[in-house]
Amino acid sequence: MKKNIVIIFTALLLIAWIDPFKDAVENGNRSYEKNDSKKALEYYKEAEKQAPDDKQKAMLDFNRGDAHYQLGNYDIAVDKFKSSIASENPDLQKKALLNIGNSYLKQKKYKEAADSYIKALEIDPNYGKAKKNLEYLLKEQKNKDQNGNDNKNESGDQGNSKDKKENDSKNSEKKMSDIQARNLLESMKNKPVRKQKGKGDGTKYLEKYW
Repeated sequence: MKKNIVIIFTALLLIAWIDPFKDAVENGNRSYEKNDSKKALEYYKEAEKQAPDDKQKAMLDFNRGDAHYQLGNYDIAVDKFKSSIASENPDLQKKALLNIGNSYLKQKKYKEAADSYIKALEIDPNYGKAKKNLEYLLKEQKNKDQNGNDNKNESGDQGNSKDKKENDSKNSEKKMSDIQARNLLESMKNKPVRKQKGKGDGTKYLEKYW
């Protein structure tokens, strides 16, 4: 009887050590680190079948977002990062918002990128990466505006005024104004800093959550 109990206990330990979800995620992560995002997505798809709960699925969607970002599938990456925001983990949420901003930035959707960085800062006003990216976005826009004004001064007004207004309107939809961005950055400085629990941020441009 005692021998049977030992056998059963050993079997339970072996089952506990076997975690198909964790194994699949780790395999996917290794593939991602090797820049083989297609293979990583295959492992993440397998991991989804073994996900124990919604929180783990949210983490998995975050990883999928990273893989699609690496492949240049920015629209899909945004969808996956947005899905991961459904988790109740503020650390995961702010990182997802940062990556959403990065995805929009790649698509030159500057206003959407800025909005995402600001939302990340609303979760953690001391989030350095979101602040730096927002400042970078503001600096790049300022340089483009200056170059655009210089070109206009050199060439003068040309073309149909209606076409010019339409182009200006389209450009304004893609970027946030210099004054608006500056005001938002200033408002972030005036907000109290709330520290979040968890590990520090990594050094890569794209946030990871594994």
